[in-house]
Amino acid sequence: MRVIINGDDFGYTLANTYGIIEAYKNGLLRSTTALVNSSYITEAAELSKKYEGLGVGLHLTLTLGKSLTETKTLTDENGYFFPGPHQIWKNNPDDDEIYNEWKAQIEKFIEVFGRKPTHLDSHHSVHCRTEQAIQISQKLAAEYDLPMRNFSSFTFVRDFSGKNISVESLKKIFIDHEHEDIEIMCHPGFCDLELYRMSSYSLQRVVELDVLCSSEMKQFVEERHIELTHY
Repeated sequence: MRVIINGDDFGYTLANTYGIIEAYKNGLLRSTTALVNSSYITEAAELSKKYEGLGVGLHLTLTLGKSLTETKTLTDENGYFFPGPHQIWKNNPDDDEIYNEWKAQIEKFIEVFGRKPTHLDSHHSVHCRTEQAIQISQKLAAEYDLPMRNFSSFTFVRDFSGKNISVESLKKIFIDHEHEDIEIMCHPGFCDLELYRMSSYSLQRVVELDVLCSSEMKQFVEERHIELTHY
């Protein structure tokens, strides 16, 4: 059994970023995805260079922060994406604008990290919210020859969140999927004031980090010979 435990939101805030690194150094995490339009993406990229075993992919976004391109249908008058996973699709977003924005995010990743991302996924799962988004993201994945969450050989599992953050719930995921290769989405991190103010999912990230770094979970993975990996 191969398992990708991916920490979303690399670069979101400094504390969140260092928490993801902690989950790699002392826990089960081997993969993360970066928000390249964040204020801390350069720091995140430099930090990642110290940890060769950490796979870093791209967290495509249409719902957080400022766009990298000029758009008419994706942002407000100040260039900020509309918040939340549903508002963007109510505005009849233009296909070309989505394609150009996501392509710019891929190119920004390559510029900052000095290489291609290991894979693609997205903030609020916008890359697979609609058929329109699926077609655009798949086109870009093919252009850059990148695997993508929900469309790879790894079964995507989103059950480790909210009220299901515990050693027991994580063990259950492993047991329920013991004959599959899976990707588990998670959001571990340290919580600073900036993250607390920016995200409704803030303190829970520390709980996730605690579970991923628990000696009980590490022993469980070792005893079952589970291979922790990245794309």
